[in-house]
Amino acid sequence: MRKKENEELVKDSDFDDNWPLFEKFLAYLRYLQIRKYIVGNPKYKCVDIGCGFNGRFLFSISKKIKCGYGFDLRANEIEKGNIKLINNSKFGGKIPLKDETVERVFMLAVLEHLPVENELVKESNRILKRDGLLVLTTPTPIAKPVLEFLSYKLHIISEESIREHQHYYSKQELIERLQRDGFTIEKYTYFQFGFNQMIIGRK
Repeated sequence: MRKKENEELVKDSDFDDNWPLFEKFLAYLRYLQIRKYIVGNPKYKCVDIGCGFNGRFLFSISKKIKCGYGFDLRANEIEKGNIKLINNSKFGGKIPLKDETVERVFMLAVLEHLPVENELVKESNRILKRDGLLVLTTPTPIAKPVLEFLSYKLHIISEESIREHQHYYSKQELIERLQRDGFTIEKYTYFQFGFNQMIIGRK
């Protein structure tokens, strides 16, 4: 019965759950930006920090990786095939994996939702194997008024999600943050007309 329930959760999940259509489109654009870092290596273990309720991103790449772990404070506890989702609310900001466990960590549109002094970038470094990559996206400061207008006035992206934003990182802040937590900067780029940014950190 549990297995059937999990399969229904995965089947019925949308990008992600009941997001407005425009927000799903923005998520798709993020995917296009980071897809080459998925690399399609069947030996790779991946982590998605902030995987959402039903881990849509991990399930979409499940055939390209050895296994994937998703962590989110709101995640449904799902284990299906090579994907496992874990509700991280009971771990106090830590990732319950051993040191040097995975080859890729993804943090897609997550960092802006967290207090500035959080441990998840540092935790990403800890669980990555030597030479592993952190792939991180977050909106730029100029995106703040645009996102608030699209949310509060036009209601085409989630108002709840935008209200949760705690900090919009500048390029320099982002680079310094990853370097402080032990990463070498592999790549930095703007996308979505400068309203979003991607940074790749190598352990």
